[in-house]
Amino acid sequence: MKTVIKILFSLIVLLVIFTSSCKKQAKCGCDGDIINEALGFPVYVYFDTTSNSARLRPVSNSLSTYYLCNPSDYMDFLKKFDNGAYLLVDGHIYWECNYLMRASNNPYYQTYRTYMIYVTDMYEDLYGK
Repeated sequence: MKTVIKILFSLIVLLVIFTSSCKKQAKCGCDGDIINEALGFPVYVYFDTTSNSARLRPVSNSLSTYYLCNPSDYMDFLKKFDNGAYLLVDGHIYWECNYLMRASNNPYYQTYRTYMIYVTDMYEDLYGK
């Protein structure tokens, strides 16, 4: 009987070891793991030509912010518009590193999400024009 119990205990330990693996932490930033793709993503764009930076606010979720990985590629295009312009964006979305670090320690940060986006295309919504 003791042998059967030892074998069952060993099987349970092996089962736990093989089924519970460590989750890989997502790599963040513009060279990290892509978490989503944006295609025709409607956003409001805010930019600063002095600091050569830009951020996006999704039309459907004002609690999220997307910082551009490549703002200089689109700065000439953005200069045609006012801050807060409604545009459509295509690109690759990544976790923003500071957000990811803080959200893992504090549940408050989970409602205000911050991402990085490598924009592959940015254009006006010409529907109805």
